[in-house]
Amino acid sequence: MQRQSLVSPPSTIGSDLAMCLRRAMDDEEVPLPDVRNLQPPIMANSDESALRLDTAQARYDAYFGVRRTRDHDALAKGVLIAFHGVLDNLRSAQSHLAPVQWHPLAAGIHSTLNFLLPADRRTCYRYSPLPRAHRAADPAGRWQVGHRAFFVLTQCVIIGLRGFLDAAERAAWRDAVAALDYGTAMLAASEACLRFTADFHSDDYRRTVRPAMPPEFTGLASADHACLIALLRAVGPALRAMPAEFSEHREALRATLHSVYLAHQGICARFDGDRGPSLRMAPHSAVPATAVLSRLARSRSRLLEPQITLSGQEASGFAAE
Repeated sequence: MQRQSLVSPPSTIGSDLAMCLRRAMDDEEVPLPDVRNLQPPIMANSDESALRLDTAQARYDAYFGVRRTRDHDALAKGVLIAFHGVLDNLRSAQSHLAPVQWHPLAAGIHSTLNFLLPADRRTCYRYSPLPRAHRAADPAGRWQVGHRAFFVLTQCVIIGLRGFLDAAERAAWRDAVAALDYGTAMLAASEACLRFTADFHSDDYRRTVRPAMPPEFTGLASADHACLIALLRAVGPALRAMPAEFSEHREALRATLHSVYLAHQGICARFDGDRGPSLRMAPHSAVPATAVLSRLARSRSRLLEPQITLSGQEASGFAAE
């Protein structure tokens, strides 16, 4: 996969900020760069239809403080802002992430920051220690910061899968595998990001986080997720067409997608989703949120097989608790 497909050629300020952020991730004593001039959080549109935001999409973005634009620098700015937010939050507030959970997120951050650097300044990932803080996390703040990073990672997954499809159409299988591996790594990073986002006590979710979210609030409104689901549907036949020598890369994507859903279901259950409905459902619904996620997980896994057709609600995106 061509690395420059992620963003336009790196600007000096973008490269400098990315380099500073990467150093700060490797060494907690290195101060984080100042990214305030890049605010507010900016997301690139997943497709042209995102320009016509409906009410649900607009409400979803507004809650998380996200602005969408077709600016060609949008994703680079979003990457810097979102990953700065994660590192700043981890330096200032406690985290209970295990090293095995932090590692995929740190690797994903490092790999994506590499895209913002000239080729001669890119480095291979080496383990970055999880920042340690002693103050309790602000649940609402972590919920916001984590979701913003998750949005960026979702767009990175999309970029990887698009690169895979483009190379697969040309039967350039080594390029296809490189793009697929990047998409899979970003999917693993998104799972770790989910765990970071929900890294606070369940009582705080009930008291402060959930009440602040509007009724019928759902990740199904996200244009990024809708784009991702459409791509997963297209990727299925291409995965089956891969030469046998690359089968482990195909299975890695499938296993990682399954792992993301297991993590989402586990977090949902910890926040009472095994007993109550999701926000997008009627308050007195007898269907728990975890059951909805389980059904969606099965349908998403089938999307990675060829000739699968879904319609209606199942085809529209991820559910949110």
